[in-house]
Amino acid sequence: MISELNENKLFQTKVHLEVILKEGFKIIEENEFSFNIYFSLFKRYIYSFESLNLLLLDYDQNKRYREHPISIVLRAGLLDYLITLYLATYQAQKKSDPRFKPIYEKEIDKLVSEQIRRYLNVSEKDKQFVHYNQDDHRKDVDMFKKMFSRLFNPDIPIDYNKPGKSLRYQQKEDITTTTIRKRLDEVKNGLENIHYQDVFYLYNLYSKYDHFGTTSMLLEYSDIEIVITNILGSIFHICEGIGFCIELMIDEVSCKSDFKELENRLAQLRGTVYTKTLYLSPEYKERHQ
Repeated sequence: MISELNENKLFQTKVHLEVILKEGFKIIEENEFSFNIYFSLFKRYIYSFESLNLLLLDYDQNKRYREHPISIVLRAGLLDYLITLYLATYQAQKKSDPRFKPIYEKEIDKLVSEQIRRYLNVSEKDKQFVHYNQDDHRKDVDMFKKMFSRLFNPDIPIDYNKPGKSLRYQQKEDITTTTIRKRLDEVKNGLENIHYQDVFYLYNLYSKYDHFGTTSMLLEYSDIEIVITNILGSIFHICEGIGFCIELMIDEVSCKSDFKELENRLAQLRGTVYTKTLYLSPEYKERHQ
């Protein structure tokens, strides 16, 4: 059974999410023509929260099967948190000392380059797919080269069979979770009160839901109180990640949207999740009368 404390937390979480989504989608609409890494991360956070909000609707011990999709959605949000925090550490260095600007920009380029390479490199077996069209793929390669010319090495001509070879950054320079963990550990003295270690724990836990195996089978029998604690803890950290992202949107891409109400609600939601005392909101009382 779900404790009254956690049941109330889930209820209030959904109340806060409604406002967060309203404000978030308003900001997305205001910036619909923006194309940059931080706005894209912001959209991912809001889209994930909308999915989460739907999955939490009427979630209880009788609908525990929803833990699987909830965990996958949260894992994506936690990875976005880690990416945002990783980039924020370099941005903070650049902000305090302009000499770090090239290092910061290189990390941005490596992150963008990775997915371009994965998209452009099509294996010979995948080329046998009935819908694969070599001419269309060549057009895609040309489009990416035009849009992201700085990421391509001009000294390496495009080979349309393996176009990824022309990119400046290759697989060995991908920003993996191992790369992120190493970086955050290196600068942890400057990350006071930022518990990224907990985020890695939850991210790794949810990988068991994301990838089928013995552990994913056993997790179906977890104590629901532990499951809800992990869900709420993940929401707490993702709210923090959105806050980091907002700061980067303002500093790096000069976003002029008003984030005040969104930030206020994110803080309230984090407080709701973190509290250890039972506060019965008026809405909750009305629902249970």
